[in-house]
Amino acid sequence: MHIHWSALGQVALVSLLFGVGLAIVFAFGVNAMSRRAVAIEEKKPPSIVDTSVAALCFAACLAAVFYGLYLIIPQFH
Repeated sequence: MHIHWSALGQVALVSLLFGVGLAIVFAFGVNAMSRRAVAIEEKKPPSIVDTSVAALCFAACLAAVFYGLYLIIPQFH
């Protein structure tokens, strides 16, 4: 058995980067949603930027999850 160590390293690096990147995108979404909730509590109109950022971040996370499921489940190919 021969192992391509460079290919294994590339897979590990890409997995790490996408995993950390997805967590960061989700954290930005939670932060934006929190700022929106604080504005609503203070009886101010919520910022359209916070709402848009939260929606885009959560949509990106959802798309990543569905893409991962697409890659894992062979019936979808």
